[in-house]
Amino acid sequence: YRVATPTLFREGVNNVLSNLRQPVVFVNTVLQGNPDASGETFGRFLINSTAGVAGIFDVASALGVAKHDEDFGQTLGVWGVEPGPYIILPVMGPSNLRDFMGRGVDNAFDPLNWTEFEDRDLDNEIMVTRTVVGAIATRERLIETIETLRDQPEPYIAMRRNYTSQRQAAIRNGKIEDDPYKDLPDFDDFDEFGFEEESGSDQPQD
Repeated sequence: YRVATPTLFREGVNNVLSNLRQPVVFVNTVLQGNPDASGETFGRFLINSTAGVAGIFDVASALGVAKHDEDFGQTLGVWGVEPGPYIILPVMGPSNLRDFMGRGVDNAFDPLNWTEFEDRDLDNEIMVTRTVVGAIATRERLIETIETLRDQPEPYIAMRRNYTSQRQAAIRNGKIEDDPYKDLPDFDDFDEFGFEEESGSDQPQD
């Protein structure tokens, strides 16, 4: 796919797929209680669906409208649901129990899954085409990442660690994780009180 298609074509395909997903992102930003992200996502969808010619061109980014990538797995994480066990899904790759359940809810949010045309065959063709093209485009974007993982001494452990850390960062939306030890004193401060070790003595100096 990468060899047979120019970069601009692949970017256009990725833009269309991303634009089709914006309604799902919008619903999740609302459920997460993030009005700024909701407004930006709604604006991106309107701009790219019209001025961007059905999402082929990412006009919204050129105008400075921020892009968000939220899903129901992240929404559950925001509301405190634990991830559960780490799993590998056939074709779809790494996940966890929370994110796996979230995929089903995201499918229910997707307007394309509820759209019906007079020609039933057209419905099926649209869904199959979107799924196949989406899988190929995603695989192409991850070529370098997958090769890097394969070069690791323990590819499975590296993939699990990377997936877990990336999902945690996505749930925090860039916020720095609270340090549970931030309120502990700096033990270097105790030096001024003369608590210094001496060889052959277990007692603090006077």
